[in-house]
Amino acid sequence: MRPTLWQSLVQTVRRLVPFVLSVVLVLVAVAPMTTPGFLRAGPMIGLLCVYYWAVHRPDLMGYLGGFLLGILTDILMSTPLGVTSLVLMLTQYVVLTQYRFFVGKPFLITWWALALVALGATLLKALAVAVLTGYVVAPGALAASYGLTLLLYPILAWGFARTHFLLTKES
Repeated sequence: MRPTLWQSLVQTVRRLVPFVLSVVLVLVAVAPMTTPGFLRAGPMIGLLCVYYWAVHRPDLMGYLGGFLLGILTDILMSTPLGVTSLVLMLTQYVVLTQYRFFVGKPFLITWWALALVALGATLLKALAVAVLTGYVVAPGALAASYGLTLLLYPILAWGFARTHFLLTKES
């Protein structure tokens, strides 16, 4: 039986929610902070979004979503265009090739796996920026960004899990 126009529209909107939510989170994350003495390093929000959806619902955030999220991040953060896209798409690739590992695993295992993935992503992004711009990111800023990314994951994962529940709930 073919879905009605309304059902098709609702399904399309539901499929776009993770990407739109990720865009909103990236926009919030790059908002200027004026806290005196604040180390200018923030969590890699795009990485957290792509990682969560790749682990739990890879069909809702494909490579195109990761690519577009990376381009937006690069534009907003004045990073060389394509660097964040490369990192996010490689993150998706790593998670999707290891998908069997993630299925049915408890939160602590996926958080531990994020620690490994985020470390690689942080180092890859820093290396790409250094090669393309000649600017070497301070180790303290890298460590702060990595640490904030890991600390923020449980909060975002909880919110994403709630969103995932609402997306899969019958209309």
